[in-house]
Amino acid sequence: MTIIFNAITFIGGWVAVGILALSVSAGLYLACELAEEYSFIVKRYLKISTITLAVTFLFLTIDGLPITNCFFGTFCYVCYLPLLSTFPFVQPLGLQTIGAAVLSIAHHVLWFNYFTSEMFRLYLTHHGTSGIFGMSPAMRVMGFLFVFVWLVPLGFFISLTSVEESLPFASGGQQQRKKKGLFKGFVDSLLERKDEMFPARVKRYQ
Repeated sequence: MTIIFNAITFIGGWVAVGILALSVSAGLYLACELAEEYSFIVKRYLKISTITLAVTFLFLTIDGLPITNCFFGTFCYVCYLPLLSTFPFVQPLGLQTIGAAVLSIAHHVLWFNYFTSEMFRLYLTHHGTSGIFGMSPAMRVMGFLFVFVWLVPLGFFISLTSVEESLPFASGGQQQRKKKGLFKGFVDSLLERKDEMFPARVKRYQ
C-alpha cells in the first residue's frame, strides 16, 4: 500500500542528489576561477592548512582516536607539501601527483572504515553520542571528514594546473601562456562535448 509513497520518495531523492551534485560542481567551478586569479593566496592557505592539520592529527590521539589513523593522516599531509614547490603547476602523471592522489583516497577509506566500525561505536559510548555541542554522530563524522580529510586535497584539486595547459602558444604573432585548472579544464571539456552532441539552435526572429 506504500508503492506510490516509495516511488515518489525514491525519484525525489535521486533528483535531490542530482541537484546537489550540480550545485557542488558550480561552486567548485567558481572556486577554480578564484584560485586561478589569487594563486599566491591559495598557496599560502594550503601551506598553513597542511602543516596545521599534520600537527593536529598528532594531538587527536589524546582524544582517543586510533593512533594508526592519526599517524597516517600526518604522513599524508607531509606528502602533500612537495606539491607546493611548483604550485600551481603540476605534472598530472608525475610521481608526486599520483602518490598524493592515492594517499588521499587511502586516507578517506581508512577513516570511513573507522567511523563504520565497532570501535567508533565504543568511542561514542564512552564519550557520549551527542558530543559537547549536542550534535548528532552523523554531523560530527561529516565535520571531521570535511576538515581533516577533504578540505586540503580539495583545495589542491581545484587550484592545480597541468603543466601541459601552461605551455606557451602562438596567438596573433605573439607568445602567450594559457593557464587552466585541472578541474576547470575537465568541466570545460564536458561542456564542449555537450555542445558537439547537442548543438544549440539559433532562433530566427522576423
